[in-house]
Amino acid sequence: MMRRAALFLAVPVLALAVAGCDSVLDVEPPSQLTSTIAIEDANGARNALRGAYSALQSGSYYGGDLVFFGDLLADNTTHTGTFTSFAEADANTLLATNGSVEGLYESLYFGIGITNQILQRVPALDDLGETEKNEILGEAHFLRALHYHNLVKLWGPVPIVTTTLSSVEEASQVTRSPVDAVYAQVLSDLQEAERLITDADQTKQASLGAVKALLARVHLYRGEWTLAEQQADEVIAMGYRLADAYGDLFTPDAETPEAIFSLDFNTQDFNNFGYYFEVRREVRPTPDLYDAYENEDARRAWSIEQSSTGRLTGTKYPTTTGEEDLHVLRLGEVLLIRAEALARQGRLADAVDAYNALRVRAGLAPHVLGVDVSTPQDVLAAIWHERRLELAFEGDRWPDLVRTGRATDVLGIRECQVPFPIPQRELNVAPNLEQNPSC
Repeated sequence: MMRRAALFLAVPVLALAVAGCDSVLDVEPPSQLTSTIAIEDANGARNALRGAYSALQSGSYYGGDLVFFGDLLADNTTHTGTFTSFAEADANTLLATNGSVEGLYESLYFGIGITNQILQRVPALDDLGETEKNEILGEAHFLRALHYHNLVKLWGPVPIVTTTLSSVEEASQVTRSPVDAVYAQVLSDLQEAERLITDADQTKQASLGAVKALLARVHLYRGEWTLAEQQADEVIAMGYRLADAYGDLFTPDAETPEAIFSLDFNTQDFNNFGYYFEVRREVRPTPDLYDAYENEDARRAWSIEQSSTGRLTGTKYPTTTGEEDLHVLRLGEVLLIRAEALARQGRLADAVDAYNALRVRAGLAPHVLGVDVSTPQDVLAAIWHERRLELAFEGDRWPDLVRTGRATDVLGIRECQVPFPIPQRELNVAPNLEQNPSC
């Protein structure tokens, strides 16, 4: 196991198995890799899919660092603890040896490795009915698209690996693919997922609604406004609705009509959010974020506590045992996607109506076009502001600033500080990978 673990950490694109399996990879000799993942029948396929979802919950991924870095790298939180990896993020000085960056990169490719195995092996299984087989394959395509979109958002060009790599030599030859090629892979996977998935309303696994919501997000990132609007409209038409109160989204075991795709955390499979905010106090909300909210905003009342001395604490995730679900996709974001897509097309009144639903839910007066906002830039600025407030501490702020080209101006950083560095230990074993430029 130790030899396998060392190789996996050195070459995470070789991830070949289900998280938690005791013998996921045997190396005999070291130059060859033999997958021992058990996808030999229907039960093996189901277990592999469960493993693919479990991979999302890693503390390096949606269970912690991906979400924390989305605010630390931006202006929503500041580092007040002892983690050097968080300190680098707060200062926008990520190094190629940053432990959180290494862990996230590995988690992403580990998840991709599992989905690759599912997509290669499940089609040949004889004891799976066609409907269930299609669902498993569709969900694997969705998950692979989610992983690659997270990679391209943070690193830009990255290796595209869609089959199982069988040797260290093969893995060492991987190269980074251009951003457009990565997005082509993301869209291809989502189109397959849309074709194969029929379940419309499950929230703890990929549903048709989740596929369309992720498509809306991807089209927004690509500046494809009409397609983003179309997918957002299709999600809204599926019957999702906003939670009555903002805080209803973030209580343990919350069942909310707003959830589209959520990760099921509990005391055994827990997230790090409340613990890092309220026990370790590793991060704190910034005064700039606190002041960005209107005084009556229920989102601030739920998410940030201010002490009598002015000290700020993040309270969005109220347990310190990490039991709250994380909403990877929810209707609130879809409404903001729709609002921006409409504004980009000059349909300002419709755009204001779309984001006003969130203001009203937060206890605020709706904006009036021609009074509170007038020009296309006014409306876009209001939408971006609402995104910051609505999605604070959900890992959205940094990618949103990068997506809209505002990161350097808002944060006072240089362009060379924007892309994540490729982890150094990746470069050590895959010399054809090129590092992102450093400052």
